[in-house]
Amino acid sequence: MSRGTFKDLRDLREHLANLRAVTVAELTQIPRGRLNDIEEGAPPSILEIEHLAAVYGIDADALWDEPIHLGDADAIGVLTSQDEFRQVSDMTRAKMLRAASAARDLVTLHQLVGDGIEPVPKLPAFNPILTPYQQGAELAHSLRRSLGLGVAPIPSLRDLVAQKLPSIAVLYSDLDRHGPAGLGFADATRGPAVVLNLRGKNENAAVRRFSLAHELCHLLADWNQTDPLASISGYVSDTDLAREQRANGFAVRLICPETVVQRLKNHHEDDAARILIEEYKLHYQAARLYLRNEASIHLPKEPPPSLRSLVSPDPSLERDEKPRGIEDFPLTEVPFERRGVVAETAVRAWSRGLLARDACSRFLGVTPGSEIERVADYFGEDLPPEQALTG
Repeated sequence: MSRGTFKDLRDLREHLANLRAVTVAELTQIPRGRLNDIEEGAPPSILEIEHLAAVYGIDADALWDEPIHLGDADAIGVLTSQDEFRQVSDMTRAKMLRAASAARDLVTLHQLVGDGIEPVPKLPAFNPILTPYQQGAELAHSLRRSLGLGVAPIPSLRDLVAQKLPSIAVLYSDLDRHGPAGLGFADATRGPAVVLNLRGKNENAAVRRFSLAHELCHLLADWNQTDPLASISGYVSDTDLAREQRANGFAVRLICPETVVQRLKNHHEDDAARILIEEYKLHYQAARLYLRNEASIHLPKEPPPSLRSLVSPDPSLERDEKPRGIEDFPLTEVPFERRGVVAETAVRAWSRGLLARDACSRFLGVTPGSEIERVADYFGEDLPPEQALTG
């Protein structure tokens, strides 16, 4: 069997999702005994299939067939085949798959409401002779030039992506404190999308914007716009080392151009660090490595007393990089990855009568009895007309 073909639902759970039955039962609310019966061949209900599909990050229609064939163009197979996917906990794997499902649903919703999505800009092919870091530097320079950024600081990378790269969706998820910093998806039905972990080091806005820049490199430079792509950042295997180094080189130079750092060679080390941290909003460790490699300025691994105030949370940066529509979302039962752009697009479709109320609830990841009217009000959408679809 190919990587995208599984003989039945148990094979799919064990060898695609790599999840324990108890985890799937907990996430789907299907009792463990009932899940076992379904995997043994008992006919599932439509609702059970929808719950399983959401957990596995795939199209529900695919689960009715045996064998189950996902197709080589589905990025889920790429995601779950990576060593990094199997290095995390069972629950973190499940959360990664749920994020992939949200990215897939967002594409469906955009198509439903008729959103015209601009194509992803294509960066020049990187020079194979250069080191990965140098490749990342050239790619970042190319993107800055194409976006007309010059060498100016980027006040909000969140806003830059929304305004200059609208074809790339940014989702947020709780992938656990020790989970990946970010994920990237791109295939025929999913993405291009970045999923940022709201936990761990990404709780720092400066680190989170670095993670966003890192994932942009995977989508803009590593995706050939034909084959499916799935990236997992924060863990590095030997096979992906060059790709991760390239993305790190891209991220730091997108946030702060190399020419800025090279001009700091004769500055006092504290002043040089202050410019990178205060003006360009790099986190301390990124600034430290950048100054060492490009300006021969050596800072200690831990911030010295003179710079400790700079590594404290920056209220202005926290505001500028705050995930939109996530923390103050009106329905706490909606999963993080389905808030923001997914929720906004779902209630927009519902408001226009393009989506039934129950279907809108499913896209939000809640039961039909939930007060999704509050979500429509939150995004400034009118309630649907009386003739809107029902059920």
